[in-house]
Amino acid sequence: MPYQNTGAAHAGTHVLGSAILSYGATAGVATTNLGLARDVVVTENWTRTTSQADNGPDPIYGVTRQTVTVTFQLLEFYPPGWDALRGIYFGVETTATAGSYVAGTANVYKTGGLFELDSVALKLLNTSFASAATVQTAIVINKANIMEGLSFAFQSDNSDDPILPIPFTFEGRVDTSLTAGTQLMTIECELGA
Repeated sequence: MPYQNTGAAHAGTHVLGSAILSYGATAGVATTNLGLARDVVVTENWTRTTSQADNGPDPIYGVTRQTVTVTFQLLEFYPPGWDALRGIYFGVETTATAGSYVAGTANVYKTGGLFELDSVALKLLNTSFASAATVQTAIVINKANIMEGLSFAFQSDNSDDPILPIPFTFEGRVDTSLTAGTQLMTIECELGA
């Protein structure tokens, strides 16, 4: 029996897969690759508002707060990348120094204290092959802040998947320095263009 459905406009050319996740100080500058990750999810959120009338349709139906949530699990344990993600004053990272609790040279990350969180720009870049061409899709969150602390769930040595993933959650907020309608995130896609 044949399939009952095909692609909406260009069969097979609107399919996204995984993406490279990177961050930067702002969306317009060079970004740094975060390395191997899994379970990357981008979710747009908003709070709806209405104003009701007794004798007619609702005169106002809109959005009062719009954010985007980005969650992922890093598979590479690399503390030097955490400074920019968590906020440069939220922790202190020292690369390749003598460890106090391990025998050899270590990347040391220390945290604790109340400081303002820095904002970062997040970029997800998918490269795929469609219609005999390489095409890209980018999702850029202009201004995001970390929302949760570090969490380490150590795995059993006998586990089928012994990697310790490190979960991160970010909330993207509107960047009021940008034009209204462009303040939260940008999605650029070459697929089907």
